[in-house]
Amino acid sequence: ALGRLYAPELTLTGNADAAVLLLPDRVLGGLGGDLLGALVAGGAFAAFLSTASGLTMAVAGVLTQDVLPSRGHLPARGVRHFRLGTVLAMAVPLAASVLVGSLPVADAVGLAFAVSASSFCPLLVLGIWWRRLTPPGAAAGMLVGGGAALVAVTATMAGLAGSGPLHALLAWPALWSVPLGFLTMVLVSLATPGRVPAGTAAVLARFHLPEELGAEAKA
Repeated sequence: ALGRLYAPELTLTGNADAAVLLLPDRVLGGLGGDLLGALVAGGAFAAFLSTASGLTMAVAGVLTQDVLPSRGHLPARGVRHFRLGTVLAMAVPLAASVLVGSLPVADAVGLAFAVSASSFCPLLVLGIWWRRLTPPGAAAGMLVGGGAALVAVTATMAGLAGSGPLHALLAWPALWSVPLGFLTMVLVSLATPGRVPAGTAAVLARFHLPEELGAEAKA
């Protein structure tokens, strides 16, 4: 609301992301506006750096332990492998940022959340509440739901979404990709009933029962 009131031209030019940085000067002006704008910019950069560094370390750790090759029976957990994992974890987002540099930040964040929701939301919900979920069903649901959302995101970033209902479906893929992930997990799990991990009932009982009953179920 403040952006439309004090910086209405940003809506017309498509630079709405700059409203946060321009509002302090437009509202207060003078030295106070400059100081508040600097504080907002500094906080934004601190948030960017902390989030990016944390995600980079997390992805690099996963790549080091689970993806990079090991030596004999020893996993690849040395400093050298971790540095390589860090480079790989930074290279992919950097390449993606170059390709989608013209996409507004708010839209890019929404599309990223759509892909992650399509992959992990069905897995988390069914993994916690449905005892018949199987590993093949979980993997298939993540691949189908996340893959469908990724295709929609790619089409949107490439400008292939067009207009009308097709644009709405591709620009906001979570509307249909999340249910697709759920449906795939359920159908594949029902088709592979013998793949339910042993001890699933006991684990779910520990999740949902009070601590005393959960301890008895574990015993």
